[in-house]
Amino acid sequence: MPSVPEESGCRRSRTPAEDAGRELPPRHSIHRHRADFTLRSHRGEAIAIETNLSYDTRDPLAVTLSFQRDGGQPAEWVLGRDLLVEGLVFPVGDGDVRIHPDDEDPGLVWIHLEVPAGRAELTGCCRQLAAFIGCTAAVVPFGREMEWMEIDASIARLFTEDCDDLPEP
Repeated sequence: MPSVPEESGCRRSRTPAEDAGRELPPRHSIHRHRADFTLRSHRGEAIAIETNLSYDTRDPLAVTLSFQRDGGQPAEWVLGRDLLVEGLVFPVGDGDVRIHPDDEDPGLVWIHLEVPAGRAELTGCCRQLAAFIGCTAAVVPFGREMEWMEIDASIARLFTEDCDDLPEP
């Protein structure tokens, strides 16, 4: 497994995924970073939000952003790694997720998230996001994601998991 620079702030784990309760397959790992984000309210308020970025090599095309405020339940958003990378440089996204660099401050990136219940506009530090992306690329280089996909295992899991929570046809 490629090494990740210690100074990057990356915390790599080989422990079971928190939500799955299972041991990770031998070559897989989860990488976590802490990042500084600010929630921008519609009234112009700026509120610091505890943010964790994670990358699980079992899903090499996605990254997870987990936002938490005042010890409440975290709000998690899963988005394409390539969308985050491109959003550091130019405006990307349609619909629920849009990302773009700040027009005046090149050190900031805007992330706009929308759901039927509401929306959030956040700013984050480009340097921290770039360091996180750098760690993901050190483990799974861009263009090599399919080598990490375990399609057979995913299909098997789909057919063996409890399907009680699936909607009725």
